[in-house]
Amino acid sequence: MQFPYTKFLNFGEFFNKKNEDFVAINVGNYHVKGLIVKSGKPTDYFLKERKDISTTLKEIWQEKKITTDNVAISVKDPTTLTRYFPFPKIDKKKLRQSLFYELNKHIPFSPEEVYFDFALLGDASPTQSWLLLAVAKKEFINNILDIFTREKLNVTYISLDSICLVNFFLHYYDQHKKTNTCLLDVGSSFSTLTILRSGVPFLTRDISFSAKDVFGVISHIKNIPLPEIEKQLLLPNNQELLELAQDSLTNLCKEVKNSFDYFEVNKGEHIEQMYLSGGLTYLAGVEAIFKDYLGIETALLSNTQAAAAGFSDEAFQKLKRSFTVAFGLLV
Repeated sequence: MQFPYTKFLNFGEFFNKKNEDFVAINVGNYHVKGLIVKSGKPTDYFLKERKDISTTLKEIWQEKKITTDNVAISVKDPTTLTRYFPFPKIDKKKLRQSLFYELNKHIPFSPEEVYFDFALLGDASPTQSWLLLAVAKKEFINNILDIFTREKLNVTYISLDSICLVNFFLHYYDQHKKTNTCLLDVGSSFSTLTILRSGVPFLTRDISFSAKDVFGVISHIKNIPLPEIEKQLLLPNNQELLELAQDSLTNLCKEVKNSFDYFEVNKGEHIEQMYLSGGLTYLAGVEAIFKDYLGIETALLSNTQAAAAGFSDEAFQKLKRSFTVAFGLLV
């Protein structure tokens, strides 16, 4: 099966959907989240616990009475990768073929078993470009596409969560993009860290640490089922939960520090700020743990008040940090 889309990633250009109706879907490992877009503007949202994806999609379309069948999706999986490296400047028409023959130098998969796309991010030297490479195993993508096809949904565009978060940051945090920044997304199954050097991605890596790991420890200590812990996270005062998570978070900070050290050794520069996203951000005060350990300004990646003009209901305000990837599909 050939990859049927003109775009696999959307770095460095705005997702121009001004006059289109579509649904932006973040297919997470625990939730399916998204935005319903009409005439280019988000008009509604959804967040559903993921059962099997087909059942979840059916429920969303029925409950929200969605009429469009066009969707843009973002995915996150251990079989998806983002890499950055210098590559010789050649004619862009020849670049894809040349890159295909070089893939095995940069990824742990056979070139024949992956879909890939790329973007040129600027000059690395007079003779080389700084290149972003996005890769996903065909088996994983084909399984996703088969599900959407069975539901008669037209997938117009696929992206990776890490790229959507970069797009979100560069669009909504424009005033900060000239600094060296770390974006850390702590998902339900694993975490993804991206370092940007003055607004240009330098490194993306997965970390085998998840929000579920943290909440599982708390669940064990308090002898309370995990779903109950997740409900407590949405309460305004959950300081006790943060204290119980301290040791686990310290281990994550150590992993992050390793990436910071790698950047500093290679570039002779320091990381100046960090933004957190994902389920871990519902742990009130979690940013202070990273700030104290790493010694840099740390905040939550959440600017959806501006992005979601009109989403003022209380339910959305509680869940707004879950939609950064979905908004990243729109920019």
